[in-house]
Amino acid sequence: MSAVVVTGAAQGIGAAIGERFARGGYTVFGVDLREDLMRERVQSWPGTHVAVGADVTDEDAMRDVCARAGQDGLAAFVANAGHAKAGTSVDYAREDWDKMLAVHVTGAFVGARQAVTAGAQSVVMVSSVNGATGFPGRTAYGAAKAGVAGLVRGLAVEWATRGVRVNAIAPGSIRTELSAEFIRRGVIDENEFLARIPMRRFGRPEEVAELAFFLGTPVSSYITGTVIPIDGGWLAQGIAAQE
Repeated sequence: MSAVVVTGAAQGIGAAIGERFARGGYTVFGVDLREDLMRERVQSWPGTHVAVGADVTDEDAMRDVCARAGQDGLAAFVANAGHAKAGTSVDYAREDWDKMLAVHVTGAFVGARQAVTAGAQSVVMVSSVNGATGFPGRTAYGAAKAGVAGLVRGLAVEWATRGVRVNAIAPGSIRTELSAEFIRRGVIDENEFLARIPMRRFGRPEEVAELAFFLGTPVSSYITGTVIPIDGGWLAQGIAAQE
């Protein structure tokens, strides 16, 4: 039996990743602040899985869940937990900045090292196209996601001789509960985003999950230190193509 730990797995991309590993025959330890929602989610996946209510920045909690998963043979750790809060940099609250870096970067770091200590051979982190280009009003989020990309490269080189692979996925515009809420509130202009995407559509969480599954399993055995965009061509595009 093999296990995988997926953080932020109660909804959105994390839930899709958890379900994909469940369908692949893994025991999934889903970690989320919302334990009740996490419990409901794991019950909807095929097989038997574990819901854990924990803060990913709490290293003791991550040590515990990774050790528990290790008893089943921990294969991979997916650092997906995150949040987004837009705002102009001049007025952005320092506590919001600290929380952004803590959840996205520190949470990924402490979880990854506890997972590797418990035997994981693959670490997959979730970065973003925001970490590779500038978005007005989203500087804190972009800095955090760029930090994830840097973390991946450093850990991949450091842990390669231990047989551990470390990679990241960098989603573009994915239609999740969070993005739907941002569209509703006017934080995201859907038409503006679609015009920026060569494929002219938002991605689906299930598409991101397939990439996470690929990187988290031995089929990607010679890939490490990469940050792979999954963005419908967003980062590749310069001037929008004319029909």
